Amino acid sequence: MLDDYLNLSMVSWQEASLRVFLAILFGLILGLDRDRKNKPIDFRAFMIVAVTSCVIAMLGQEIYVDLSANDHGVSIDLGKIISGTLTGIGFLGAGAIIQHGDKQIIGSATGASIWAAGGIGLTLGFGFYTLAFIAFAAVAAILIIGGFCMNAFQGKSDKEK
Repeated sequence: MLDDYLNLSMVSWQEASLRVFLAILFGLILGLDRDRKNKPIDFRAFMIVAVTSCVIAMLGQEIYVDLSANDHGVSIDLGKIISGTLTGIGFLGAGAIIQHGDKQIIGSATGASIWAAGGIGLTLGFGFYTLAFIAFAAVAAILIIGGFCMNAFQGKSDKEK
């Protein structure tokens, strides 16, 4: 009885739950790096962006399967879902970028990483785990190693004052 309500056309509810869980986990880890460095967007926003992007991707797949099976003459372009989601997240990320003083820009890594969390969420939502893991590992490495490099080579801390 409960399975009837949880049934999806494209993926099982267990698969959907796994995708959302991984989006939460990856968003949390990326966000914790930014939060630990006192950046303008905390870890919760990363988790929300990753999860919502993941769900939007699955929603697109579900709508596509439902419309294809019923042949209502309506089509859906999954590319538009991807581009619309990433454009919207770009506005959120842009809000994290602040000009401080004359020539100092802060928050660009946070803006880029919030956008990346959305892309990773979309990738998980479409079920491409390997791509999502590679993207997550690359972004996490860039944030962590990049922070050490800024300190070592430029004498700057990656932490906000």
